[in-house]
Amino acid sequence: MRLANQLQLGLALELTRSQPVLDQRARGTTFIELSVKQIANSPEATKMSFWSLNPYVGCEFGCAYCYARDTHRWTAERLMVAPATSDPRQAFERQIFVKENAATVLRQTLEPAKVGNRMLLIGTATDPYQPAERRFGITRSVLEALLGFRGLTIGITTKSPLVARDVGLLLSLARSHRVSVAMSIISADPTVIRRFEPRTPLPHARLRAVRVLADAGVDVGLLIAPIIPGITDGWAALGGLMAAGKEAGARRVDGFALRLAPVARAGFLPVLEQQFSELVGRYRRQFRNRETLGSDYTNALARRIKTLQQIHGFPVSSQRRPSRSRGRLHPTPPTDQNRHEALSLSLAR
Repeated sequence: MRLANQLQLGLALELTRSQPVLDQRARGTTFIELSVKQIANSPEATKMSFWSLNPYVGCEFGCAYCYARDTHRWTAERLMVAPATSDPRQAFERQIFVKENAATVLRQTLEPAKVGNRMLLIGTATDPYQPAERRFGITRSVLEALLGFRGLTIGITTKSPLVARDVGLLLSLARSHRVSVAMSIISADPTVIRRFEPRTPLPHARLRAVRVLADAGVDVGLLIAPIIPGITDGWAALGGLMAAGKEAGARRVDGFALRLAPVARAGFLPVLEQQFSELVGRYRRQFRNRETLGSDYTNALARRIKTLQQIHGFPVSSQRRPSRSRGRLHPTPPTDQNRHEALSLSLAR
């Protein structure tokens, strides 16, 4: 599993004893050059259903629930680079490895016939439009490299409005590929965002970027992930975010519940204890021996998302393109059964 996670980030590395420091910012972030031998990782290597590509290792956004922090440690260990801080966990967001040769390697190694109809997803472990992208432009260079190919299915997942910078490039790519962007937002409430995502752009900025992309004709949607039990899984929270996405021009919306693997648990639970202390005991009980709340919760959440997708005029399946309907949907409001379901979703049991 550890090898698969390393491959997920493209960690077939050119090892050197002294990695060049590309930049060091006053805010305490160091950017280090990373040379890789591969950049697009196959489903067979990662055990995922898609091909993946990550231009950076580490991410300044520092989300509490992030599951990719160990990948930074593995990279630093293989390169024999000392952590940027005394706290190894903080190194993930204070020491960013920049895959400077990503575009060149992609041009030399990508075989579209092997990719086939599977998606090439950019941003599976670290955000491709994190602050480093403004300085180094690795994600943009990767997209430019993809202009030399045809017939791929390309997806981009990000929390950053910086993706709107590349609207023209995305439209150019869409002439020869199937291209989509998923703007990731856990909540429309800036207070909730700041509690779990200390340095991500706020919701209004992300939604403004969705509007820019949608108006230009880019296939863009919302990804509500992770949905945090007892905090962001309510009807009002999810419905309000879907309504905001619809108004911004999102073509689709989907969402997934929080998973707490050990590395995510270590970052998330201390923040939960500080910000939502009344929920900590419930979380420790419910997640004691598992990474999710189980099928009862995930199935109920899936029904809730489906209902809200219908209410707000989104396709029920995120894998389908939205169809143009002449009629207007008139759903009924939540029933008593729905309200009872809300209690189970709120960890009240």
